[in-house]
Formats: sequence, C-alpha cells, structure tokens
Amino acid sequence: MNTIQRIAKNTIFLASSNIIGFVFSFFFLVYTTRYLGTERYGLLSFAIAFASITIFLADIGISSVIVRDVARDRSKTAIYIGNSILMKVVLAAITLMSTAAIGFALGYPFSTMKIVMVILLSLIVISFSGIISSVVSAYEIMEYISIGTVIYNLIMLTFALLAISSGVDVYGFAYVYLFSSFISLGYFALVALRKLPRPRWNIDIDLWKYMIKEAIPFGLSSVFVRVYYYVDTVMISLLILNPNEVMGWYNAAYRMVIILSFIPVTFLGSIYPIMSKFYVSSDQYLGFMYERSFKYLMAIAIPIGVGTTVLGEDLVSLVYGPAFAPSAIALQILIWSEALIFINSAFGYLFNSINRQMVVAKQTMLAAGLNIILNLFLIPQYSYIGASSATVATQLFSFLFLLYFAIKEGYGLPRNMIATFIKILFACLAMVLFIRGFDHIPVPLLIVISAIIYFFLIIILRVVD
Repeated sequence: MNTIQRIAKNTIFLASSNIIGFVFSFFFLVYTTRYLGTERYGLLSFAIAFASITIFLADIGISSVIVRDVARDRSKTAIYIGNSILMKVVLAAITLMSTAAIGFALGYPFSTMKIVMVILLSLIVISFSGIISSVVSAYEIMEYISIGTVIYNLIMLTFALLAISSGVDVYGFAYVYLFSSFISLGYFALVALRKLPRPRWNIDIDLWKYMIKEAIPFGLSSVFVRVYYYVDTVMISLLILNPNEVMGWYNAAYRMVIILSFIPVTFLGSIYPIMSKFYVSSDQYLGFMYERSFKYLMAIAIPIGVGTTVLGEDLVSLVYGPAFAPSAIALQILIWSEALIFINSAFGYLFNSINRQMVVAKQTMLAAGLNIILNLFLIPQYSYIGASSATVATQLFSFLFLLYFAIKEGYGLPRNMIATFIKILFACLAMVLFIRGFDHIPVPLLIVISAIIYFFLIIILRVVD
C-alpha cells in the first residue's frame, strides 16, 4: 500500500468513526443539557474545565513523543509502552493530590470538588488509553482508533440515557464519564494484546529522562492549550456572582463549537506519522502535504463559520430549547475561534513533524497568557460574551504567530492563496443567499442543502482537485 493509499485509508476510517462519534456526541450534548438545565450543566462544565486543566500533569506530552519515535522505529514499541505506563502511574498520583489541593485552596466547596475529582479520574484513565492509541497511530492502523472512538461515544450516550432515566443528580452524572473511560481502556488493552508487542516492564531511567525532555515542549503546548480552552469557565466561576447559569450558557455554545474539532484532528492525525517520516526523507512531499492540508481545512472552516453565524439562533433553539437562548450570541462569536483552530492546526502539526514543537509550545503559552489577560478585563464587564470575544482574539493572535514562524521555516501560505480565498468567499455568499431565501425550510434540511451547494461550487471553481 503506497503513501497516498495509506493516507486515504486512515482518513476514511478516522472520518467515518468521528462522524459516527459526532452523532453520538451531539445527542449526548442535547440530552445532557436539556436534562441538567443551565445551572447544573454549568456546574458539570466547571468540573470538566477544572479537571481538564490539571490533567496535564498525568501526561506532559508523552503520547506525542511515542507517535513520533515509534513511527520512525517500531523496534522501540515494547520499551516505550512499558515505561510510559509506569511513568503515568506516578504522574496520575501527583495529579490527583495536586488537583485536590488547588481546588480547596481556591475555596471551592467539597460538593463541587467531588464532581471535579470524578471527572479527573476519568481523564486519567483516558490518558492510559492514549498510550496504546499513540502506538496504534504510529503503526498507521487507524481503524482500531476509529472503532475505539465509536465505542467510547456510544457508551457515553448509553450511560447518559441510563442516568437520565434513573433521575441522578449532577454528581451521579459525573460517573457517566468515569464508567465510559474504563470501558474504553478495556478496549484498547485488548487491541494491545492482539496487535502490539508485549510491554517491557524494566525501568529505563535514561529513557525516562529522554522522554520527559522531549515531551516537555509537547506538554507545555498541551497545558497551555488546556488553559486556553478551559480557563474562561474557571474565571467565570471566580469573577461573576452566582455563575452556574452563566457557565451553562457559555459552555452550551462552546461545546457545539469544540465538537467540530474532530475534523482537523481526523485529517491531520492520519497524516502526522507520514509527515514525520517525510521530514527525514522528502522535504518536497512534506511541503506538499502541508499546503494541501492548509487549503482544505480553510475550505471547510470558513463556510462553517459563515453558516453558524447566520443560523446561530436557530441552531441553539433546535439543540437546547428556549432555556439556552442566551447561548446564541456566544455561539456566533465562538464559531470563528474554531474556524481559526482548523487553520492553525495545519501549522501545529507541521511544526511537530519537523521537530519544532517548541514553536507550538511558545504559541500556546503566549495565547494562554493573552486569553487570561483579556478575560480579566472582559468577563467582569461583558460576562460570557466577553469570554467569547477573548477566545476569538486569542486564536487570531495564534494564527499570526504561527504564520510568522512558518514563513521563517520556508513554509508560508500555500500558493495562489488569495485566489483560493476569493473562490471560497464566493461559494459562501451563494450559500448565504440560499439560506436567506429559503429560511422557511426546516433547519436540518437547510444545513444539508446549503452545504451541498457550497461543496458543489468549490469543486466547480477548482478549489478542490
């Protein structure tokens, strides 16, 4: 199987599973928010945000090192798996103790911290699954990751429906995440037993030192990305009186946006191991893959931003109901941060594949700092709308920062980018005119037809070849 066929196979498997996972996640989001309501959903969202920031201590970027190194030399698989698991046991214990200490130091009540700790434990379990999925990714057998994604999202939805039918409170609902993570870990353990070499459990201190040293840039990127994604919810909890309802409105919109991240992750995740190999074998092919990735992600991101801006109120009403109506303005703002994330992802995977992960680490560090500063000024004045605006501004800064360093490395914007951009805008304009002219059509059907019109036009205009 040649390189193009492997990329196509892996992308198809990942895309199929992520589309199915998207459907399950969408219904999970709908049922969860409607059942919990704005205040309880806001509390659960806070727990997820707080735990998602502190979980970085349980990984520090080890998974990214595994993908890169094993993709280049599969003989390292056994020793990498064994030592990574042992390292994560130590890191998990540190994470649990640190999170509890930070939470109580900030004055959060015991009832809130119970929910945080359950969510945190589920994320730790997922981080162990990440070791196996990283090796599977390096082996370029993405179908197993695809199946795992479907299983996890299906189990999440199933447990959520069981929790709703049982009438559990928000604390009980947190166990949906924990039980689902253990089942996912069990699946990846079976994959490892069948498809991967047995782990070597002898502790290699030199390997620990190497992996930690190499992982730190990835880990820094991870922590700052997590801070960027989740610190606004934590800051809302600290800067606004009675914040649960506001956190519910904000996170209802944010979840609709973040759920779209499966698109760049699917595409770029399937080609990252190959880009890493091309760095040492063919700079020409690496540049080609980067340019196409950038162009195609932009061609997807812009119409999603335009369509969501036009249909924001209808989408919130359809998904959440009238109780979450204030989420519409946040959704119309936040969708542009996600559009920029699509494009910025092409830069990020490029730098990681050419061993320039420190560029991404610096970008995420600066972005996280900028996001915190903007939130400090905007949240007290403009509440969750201010947090939404800060998120978009931060992603715009990240785009300019990454573009600058991409140019320095010899990878600027793809050729004919202005002409491509104009063609995409023209197709978006046609899509908007259709939406405005046929707004009496049910929203789901309107979305499908407008998307077909857009993709038909970009094919005719030869944006895609």
